[in-house]
Amino acid sequence: LLLATELVPELGSFVKIAELVQLSSIPVSSPRTVSQFQGRVELQTTGKMADADQVKYICDIYDWDGKGEIDLFFLGDVMYALGMNTTKKVCVSLGQTDEEGKKFAKFDEVVEKVNAAKVAPDSSGGYHDYIELVKLYDKNSNGTMMLAELENILANLGDEIPKADVQALFAELCDPEDEDGFFPYMPFIDRLCGKA
Repeated sequence: LLLATELVPELGSFVKIAELVQLSSIPVSSPRTVSQFQGRVELQTTGKMADADQVKYICDIYDWDGKGEIDLFFLGDVMYALGMNTTKKVCVSLGQTDEEGKKFAKFDEVVEKVNAAKVAPDSSGGYHDYIELVKLYDKNSNGTMMLAELENILANLGDEIPKADVQALFAELCDPEDEDGFFPYMPFIDRLCGKA
């Protein structure tokens, strides 16, 4: 399962669709490369505190006016740039706003918020979130979904995965689709998350 473990960090795009259906665990994300994914997963899974200098460097990018503070509308983007796949729910609980210009924070305050997000329980989607997500595409309520829909989610929405990588993932983890294009999604999710 070497290929599966290499591609699992790219699960961010699979979870990104949760933002569209507003599940409780909504990751903040935008397009990124495979190498960026691997760095993000590594950074987030280490239990260490965030590097204050690194946080301040990213904050400086979002400090449009040079005042030493950022608009908290961009808090999730800062965390994302630091390699975290933090849910919107956690970001909002730490002060992220829905509109620009409403609330600002000094760089040191952002460092504290990033560290708080790192230790927040349920700060990113997991196995059960993936199950709830695919159930939305289970048109027949029989544990199947169209393989083409899953391919669209992975290849075109959120953190886009190259189509060749999606096909390799399917070849390794998906059961064959039936004559109508449906496949059982539970074995796929179990294999993807290492539960099989």
